[in-house]
Amino acid sequence: MIRGPAGDGRVAAVSRADVAACATTVLTAPEQHRDATYDLTGPDALTFTEIAETITAVTGRPVTYHDETVEEAYESRQRWAAEQWQYDAWVSTYTAIRGGELERVTDHVERLLGRPPLGLADVLRS
Repeated sequence: MIRGPAGDGRVAAVSRADVAACATTVLTAPEQHRDATYDLTGPDALTFTEIAETITAVTGRPVTYHDETVEEAYESRQRWAAEQWQYDAWVSTYTAIRGGELERVTDHVERLLGRPPLGLADVLRS
């Protein structure tokens, strides 16, 4: 089960592999990217319900999404010993998704790599 207070918000999550490949591209030709800013995203903005459905479809493991309240989110994460700022960071990521702050999809990965970004199903299959 995926838990968090994201509601039906969408996130255009980018794979770590794409972040690493983009970083390599920039670091191996820094002059070509001087003063450039890139907003790396995946190919789709997905809800956590869609993410859970994709995980289920690709892996065969049943996964669901539980939309926690903010209070439930803090409580469920406090089973791990952490500083308050870390709990705030964990929960605020979900509330940012709920608020639509992470739903924008860009073409920056494709511009840097010459190929579309990996989607969630691609990442799960690799």
